[in-house]
Amino acid sequence: MTTVSPQSAAPEPFDFAREVYELVRDTAPRLFAVVEEYRPGTEDADAVVVAWGLAYADGTAEVVGVEGHRRWQLAAAEHIVRYFGRAEDLSARLVWLTTPDADARTEACAA
Repeated sequence: MTTVSPQSAAPEPFDFAREVYELVRDTAPRLFAVVEEYRPGTEDADAVVVAWGLAYADGTAEVVGVEGHRRWQLAAAEHIVRYFGRAEDLSARLVWLTTPDADARTEACAA
């Protein structure tokens, strides 16, 4: 199968491998980490990754604790912070590694 580009009259061969790659890229779940921050906003601040998750296009998410002993299925990724950061001077947030536009960013979520 060939396609004709509007800028060029020469037909270009159909690149099936590229189409498959773009399908996978466009439908892949977003990867995020759950990070607990100790004493945030102080000189003694520290952080640790406590879980990893996948957020799907329908809004649902699956999360696994780094120890591998706990798993969650949630209606939304942001709901996972309810399970972490419950002590004094401790907060939890999501750190997104992938976004729909492929730019890395961080989203803070109150615990």
